[in-house]
Amino acid sequence: MDFTSAFNFGCGGPGFWHGFGGGAMGFFPFHIGGIIPLLLIGLIVYFIARTMRTPATDTGAPSPRDVLKRRYAAGEIDRETFNRMKDELE
Repeated sequence: MDFTSAFNFGCGGPGFWHGFGGGAMGFFPFHIGGIIPLLLIGLIVYFIARTMRTPATDTGAPSPRDVLKRRYAAGEIDRETFNRMKDELE
């Protein structure tokens, strides 16, 4: 069995892209039986790739502790204010 004959199941005719064939879909200029497996393989690859993908950014809101750390790192608040606010959060 050669490579192209694996794709022409369910269709008459000499092969994958040859002639009009004699099957139920014989009036198309290509064999539908060759397209269906390619579509299935494409869908499987698409859904596997989609499920393996991770989000690019975190969409959740930052926690109050993270906001406090960012403000302290940016110099918006001093150490005493940071420690007092951190204690209040706990």
